[in-house]
Amino acid sequence: CLASCCQCAWGCLELWTPLSVTFIMYWLIYRPDHFHPRIDSAVLATLDLTNATIRYDLAVDLSFRNTRRVAIRYLDVAASIFHPTFHGVVPVDPAVAAELQREIEAGTVHIRVTVSLTLMYKVLFVRDVFFYKYDCWLWFPPPRNHTPALFPGNGGTKCWRV
Repeated sequence: CLASCCQCAWGCLELWTPLSVTFIMYWLIYRPDHFHPRIDSAVLATLDLTNATIRYDLAVDLSFRNTRRVAIRYLDVAASIFHPTFHGVVPVDPAVAAELQREIEAGTVHIRVTVSLTLMYKVLFVRDVFFYKYDCWLWFPPPRNHTPALFPGNGGTKCWRV
């Protein structure tokens, strides 16, 4: 009886070990954390700094590239469209206003766009959901005389995971 149990256990080990190793290698090769959104272009139409208030109008072309051969399904993107626009009037800290004023005078304004998204990742019969947040850094010449500033992102700018 003990010999037949050992043979059964060895048979199971011979069957499951190659499958387990194959699955782990597949997972390591096609991990979803190698997925990065990119900003292909952006336009800063308005950027006015008055006292400690910023008025802005920003449009961004956002793309998501799946360089892996595994399907990635998009469940939720915070901007929920791939050409998001941001505009509004925001009160800011006086130190932030002073830094922005220095950037405007220097001729380059730095803007951070944060992208939050949820990915569902499926490999064979295993399904998992991942939540990611990326920071995309843009730089613009300040818009002057009602002329929009264009983001000089040649070929797209990679966003970095936070």
